[in-house]
Parts: sequence; C-alpha cells; structure tokens
Amino acid sequence: MKSSSRLILICILALSSFLTGFTYRDLGAGSGFHGLLARIDLVPSRLSSVMTTAVTGKNADLPPVETYWSVASYLDAHYYGEKPQPKQLTYAAIRGMLASLGDRYTRFLDPVEHTELQDENRGDFQGIGAVLGAKEGRTLIEKPLKNSPALRAGLEAGDIILKVNDELIQGLDIEDVVKRIRGPRGTKVKLTIARDSKPEPFDVEIERAVIPIEIVESRMEDSVDKIGYIALHQFNEKCDQQLYEAMNQLDSEGARALILDLRQNPGGLLDSAISIGSRFIDNGNIVIVQQKGGRRNALAVDRSKHNHAMRPLVVLVDHMTASSSEIVAGAIQDHKTGTLIGQDSFGKGLIQTIITLQDGEAVVITTARYLTPAGHDVAKQKIHPDIVVEPSDDDIKNDNDVQLKRAVSYLKDTLTKQANSELKGNEKG
Repeated sequence: MKSSSRLILICILALSSFLTGFTYRDLGAGSGFHGLLARIDLVPSRLSSVMTTAVTGKNADLPPVETYWSVASYLDAHYYGEKPQPKQLTYAAIRGMLASLGDRYTRFLDPVEHTELQDENRGDFQGIGAVLGAKEGRTLIEKPLKNSPALRAGLEAGDIILKVNDELIQGLDIEDVVKRIRGPRGTKVKLTIARDSKPEPFDVEIERAVIPIEIVESRMEDSVDKIGYIALHQFNEKCDQQLYEAMNQLDSEGARALILDLRQNPGGLLDSAISIGSRFIDNGNIVIVQQKGGRRNALAVDRSKHNHAMRPLVVLVDHMTASSSEIVAGAIQDHKTGTLIGQDSFGKGLIQTIITLQDGEAVVITTARYLTPAGHDVAKQKIHPDIVVEPSDDDIKNDNDVQLKRAVSYLKDTLTKQANSELKGNEKG
C-alpha cells in the first residue's frame, strides 16, 4: 500500500504544482493548442522536481496530502467491501479535486480519454470506421464510412451489434461500446451482428485501421446564382487544408458568394481557428486572449492564408456554435467581412491548457478567456447574429432549414445589389 500511496501522493503534488503556478508558453510563440485547449507537455525535469518535493516533504501544502494518505491507508486496512485499484482511487481523488473548482471545463483525462482527445485533434481515429447509433436500448450501425474496414467487411446500415469480442453489450452506453470497438490499427475485433435479412446472428472479424474524419462538407448550394456552401464540423489539424480544397473546388465551379456553416460546431484547436478566420479577414486581429492577471495578447491574421478572392459571405451560427467556432464568427462579424445569420452562440469564451502527465494521463485546466477583436466577452454575452432566424418545432421536425434558406435569400439580394451597383458605375464611366 505504501508504494501505491506514494504514487498517489506524487500525482496529487504534481497536479497541485500546476494548479498553483505553472503557466503556458506565450500564445504567440507558435505552440500547439487544443480547443480552445492550449496544449503543453510536462517536461521530465519539471516532473523530477515535483517528485523530489514529494519525497522530501518540502511543501507547504503537505498536511492535506498526508490526510489523503492516512485515509487511503485506513481504507486499505479496514474497508469491508471490494476496493478499486490504487490507480482508480488516484484518478477519483484527482477528479474530485478538480470538481471542487466548479469549472466544468477543468478536468482529468485517463490515458484512454487522452488518446481519444489526441485522435480528435489529429482528425482521425483508429477503429473500424462506422457511425454507431442507439435504438431501443440496442447499438446499431448507422452507416459504415466509405473506404473503411467496416464497409469492406460487409457491415450494413441497420445492423445490430449484439456482442463485441464475444461479450454481450446490451444495456451499455454507446460510448462504452465505442471504446470496446476502437483499438490500435492492425489489431482485430470480432462483432456479433443481427441483420433483418439473416435468420441467425453471425460473426464478423474486422481489422482496425486509421480512419480519417471528413471535417468539411461542401457543394454549390445555388447553381443559378453560384452560391457555394461549406459546412465545417470541427476545428482540428486537418480542417484548414480541407477547407482550402473545398474553396478551390467552389472557385473552379464559379462561386460568387459563400455560406460558411458553423452550426453544431463545438470548436477545437485555436491555431486552426486563426487559420480559418484568416481566410475571410484581410488584416487585424482574430482574437484577443486575456490571461490570468488581466494581461491581453492579440493573435493577428495569418496573411499566408489569403489564397482566395473575398466574396459576399454568410456565416450560419446556432446555440451549439462554440469555442473556436465563436472565435471565427466573432472575428468575421467585428471586421464586417460577412453577415451572421441564425441564433445566439453557445458562449464558451474560456481557454483550457492541456498538460500531459508522465504515464499518458492529462489534466485540462482553464487558464484564460478570449475576447473578439472588438473586445466582446463571449463567455458573458455570446455571439449574437446580425440576422436572427429561429426555426420552429415544425421546421425542425420537417427538416426545413429556414436558416440556410435565409442565407441563400440574403446572398441573392446582395449579389443583385452588387450587380446593379457595378452597372451604374459602368454607365457613369
């Protein structure tokens, strides 16, 4: 118990050290960010220092840790029931400490959760490549992704997953099922499938692979007036390149105006938000980061992203437009390079720093807040659209996208006014 308790002590002291005094590098220095989650790796020398403090006891906050150690020892010696493993007790203690802050964004990630977050940031994951859904307490395949192991193995939309590696999954949350199916590329997973067209369940063995995530969806929304449409679903390491390619495609089709759909976009990497915002703003700042103590750091437009002509732009936002999405929408609104249509945004104006720990865990800590270029505090006031369009219950039920229709109508009018203005200018000339 002593060795496990010492591990607990070291982990808690390490986290306490960061909570009380470790700050992230200068935001303008080019370090990576997550999601409004700035990423920082714990360097070994720093961890060594924390370990030394833990072993020697040279820390003013040691008595509370000793109290924890005493409780853990009594628990080990006297608890009647079955006890969790020491590592799980450590994780629970850390989560309890962070929960006491009352900040839902500050949280602890175990190695599996941290890996999933890293996969999300990279824009891919390792698994079979299928979208799962839940229906009447059962997990089903909503659709296998194109060029995926799931598709090659013959899985079909509507297939019910009964077992994963011969273990029944009925009653499990879909997140737990996903964790069982995901795994390192090259490894295999066996699914027991029920299909309406088959009389009996059957097994499918699938070799996992790296599955790229399609972050950008694009099309010519109006082929007559040449109004392009791009939906951006998340901000990760690949989204800017995918957006660039989508804009190139729309350019080749003669797009004269653009709709950027940020609805339901929960955000992601801050540096990706800077890149995306820079594609629609000539110059100036994209966001202002206000650090602890009030010091502000403005992050400016990246001029290397000016690869496409500026054109009439509408940005669609809703109640789930959050984090990096709000940064881009707010910057476009402040610089008046586009018109926002939809509903008030989510209002996540806080930045979290991700600190990677020695054994693959991570702690995510709120370390700053952000403001729009004009100083608008998103956490307090959200992003308010220029044109409010609230879908009714019937609109949602009938899949009637009134916000998108309003965007098309607005751009049609804009293009007409632009053409009339050019015509008058030519007549005068």
